[in-house]
Amino acid sequence: MSKSYLKQMLTYFSKVYHLGEKINTLKDKRVKSSVKISTITFVVLFGFMLQIRSFNRLEHWLKKGKFKKALPKKTKMPRIDTIRRVLSNFDLDGLNELNNSIIKTSIKNKVFRRGTIDGLKVVAIDGVELFESTKKCCGNCLTRVQKDGITHYFHRTVVCSTIGSDSHLILGQEILEPKKDGSDKDEGEITAGKRLIRKLHREFHHFADIIVADALYCKSTWVKEVLSIGMDAVVRVKDERLNYS
Repeated sequence: MSKSYLKQMLTYFSKVYHLGEKINTLKDKRVKSSVKISTITFVVLFGFMLQIRSFNRLEHWLKKGKFKKALPKKTKMPRIDTIRRVLSNFDLDGLNELNNSIIKTSIKNKVFRRGTIDGLKVVAIDGVELFESTKKCCGNCLTRVQKDGITHYFHRTVVCSTIGSDSHLILGQEILEPKKDGSDKDEGEITAGKRLIRKLHREFHHFADIIVADALYCKSTWVKEVLSIGMDAVVRVKDERLNYS
């Protein structure tokens, strides 16, 4: 990515979405630090935009000074350990507000006025596993016991994103909740999915014409939930479940 293109892109984000101004309002739980939270946010954002796939690669880019040309002169760059600590104590409410602001601006500016597929706004919803460990866990971890008897701790979220033509926006996500008192199972993906689309409907109203999901969502309760908010559901059924007769 050239310096001129990067500058144009950042200027556009700043003028249209006020990204720089909103990033400066984000907070973390550090009492005092010489590295600004806005700098760390920009570095992570650039890493995401440039499709850097690991913290090891991000660390390599930091050491090579790849991000300096995109930030004001004399900006103190963070170390990768600092980025890890900040992300573990990040202001998620502020980050969600920033994402919602971007989505509302996109809707206001009619980014999808021609739809994303054949004139229709289409979104996909699916579950994604974020973290897994046999040693580290927290009160919000889901659990599964493998055949060897070892318990695995993990986090799983349901994500809703636009699909089809560019640009692709992540409209929201909903974390699956662990088992509660009196229950022997963690929360299911469909339950979290229904909670997510209700939340998105309250926030953005008619955020899509069609919601696409995989075979897991081939249940009447899911289809009825989608229809209840004025949208259509498309569920991909696996080949072995098709009736060819």
